[in-house]
Amino acid sequence: MEKIKSFVKQNLQLILLVLCGVLVVSGILVIIFGGGDSDGGMKALFIIFGIVLIALGCSLLFFAAVVSSDESANFFLYDGKKKSNMPLEELDFEGVNKKMTFVMTKLSSTASDVWTENVFEQNNEIFSGDDCFAPLVAYKILYDLSVRANETIWNLYLMASPAIIDSIVAALEKNDDGELGKVFKFLHENADGNYERTKKFLTDNTKYIQSKMVKYVKANINRF
Repeated sequence: MEKIKSFVKQNLQLILLVLCGVLVVSGILVIIFGGGDSDGGMKALFIIFGIVLIALGCSLLFFAAVVSSDESANFFLYDGKKKSNMPLEELDFEGVNKKMTFVMTKLSSTASDVWTENVFEQNNEIFSGDDCFAPLVAYKILYDLSVRANETIWNLYLMASPAIIDSIVAALEKNDDGELGKVFKFLHENADGNYERTKKFLTDNTKYIQSKMVKYVKANINRF
């Protein structure tokens, strides 16, 4: 049943257009064949019935146009190939991470820049409005550090300023995830030139970070 609902929701405009075509064609056929072979009152009834079918078809066409214009493209849900938003339940980490990779290119030129520049304090359109992207950027930074970081990036992490670490912590707190931020800050402050403890902590919590990203997007989907 859920799959049927999902299919109908995703293809509602197409379904309405098909029904519109069926009703209009049926109305025309009723008028031509039903009205043409009848006399008097019966002919009038067929013609009226045909007109009603055509009118219903036109109404569905109008409704299909309203549905099309009423649905705004959601940053995380919009499918460029289908030109429509996918159902929320189909959104997974892969989809969220792909969109966040795009966001990060708008914030920094390279992966290393997030440790040398405070991307949260830049005058950037990503953080305009209600700042809904801040927690996701923080999670994305930690996720990328756990799965993509090389020796160079880890050393840049060790040299990152307290202001950058504090900004990551503050962003996580916006999603009530201050505990993750506190541990991350503690590990950075007590790294003593060695990133292994931080690396192990993030690696052990990679799935947690992934789940928090997906849950945050789904809980705040109307903000994107």
